Amino acid sequence: MKFNDILKLVWALTPFILVCLGLLSIVIAAFLVATCLGWLILGLSLIIIGYILAPKQGKTE
Repeated sequence: MKFNDILKLVWALTPFILVCLGLLSIVIAAFLVATCLGWLILGLSLIIIGYILAPKQGKTE
């Protein structure tokens, strides 16, 4: 892969990376408040990321 291709890939993945970093900051803050709350938010964050990455029905690309 050329540097230009890598740059295009990183630019295309930037929104997903920002969403993951935002969820990670919320999880860390929840763990600082309470351990149980942290595990709950971590589980919800993993479900959200799984939903984002799951293939959508009826979409062909």
